[in-house]
Amino acid sequence: MIRRAFAGLLAAALLVLAPSAAFGYSEDDFDAEISTTNPAPGEAFTVTVEAPSGTDVTLTVSSDAVDDDDIQIAGTKSLTKTAVDGAAVFSVTLTEEAVFSIVATDNDGDVIETFQVVVGDGGTTTDDGDDNDGAAGGDTDGAAGPTLPETGATATPLIIGGVVLLLVGGAALFLARRGKVTA
Repeated sequence: MIRRAFAGLLAAALLVLAPSAAFGYSEDDFDAEISTTNPAPGEAFTVTVEAPSGTDVTLTVSSDAVDDDDIQIAGTKSLTKTAVDGAAVFSVTLTEEAVFSIVATDNDGDVIETFQVVVGDGGTTTDDGDDNDGAAGGDTDGAAGPTLPETGATATPLIIGGVVLLLVGGAALFLARRGKVTA
């Protein structure tokens, strides 16, 4: 009986401690920030990627509505820099009004962060049709407006913890009932 109790405790301990090795690796080694998501055409902005020193970081800018020649990160559409003092800083200039996708990746190709940048009005204007002056309907200042901040938390660790607790409780219940039936 005591052997079964110890076996159950050992199994429960292994189930609880098994994912702790995976939690030892954090994704916090990388982070990215952008100075603005609504620059004016031709306005330079910076993308700062925090990464361990010596790590290669690639920044790629793309848009379906714009030629590659209108995207400039030091004269190119994709640029790789090595992080110095824990960060790689990119200066980006977009000269055409459009919606752009900016993707920062590490040297393994894993995505660190993805940004959506709207230059000017995003390249879309609509005529309101009322006054025949060709002006865009609604807001005509050319700004795309601020984006909403990302809020909330990731629920994955809580869900995993709940499933582990259910499995441990189910195993304990199974072993307790099994011991009563055979006794």
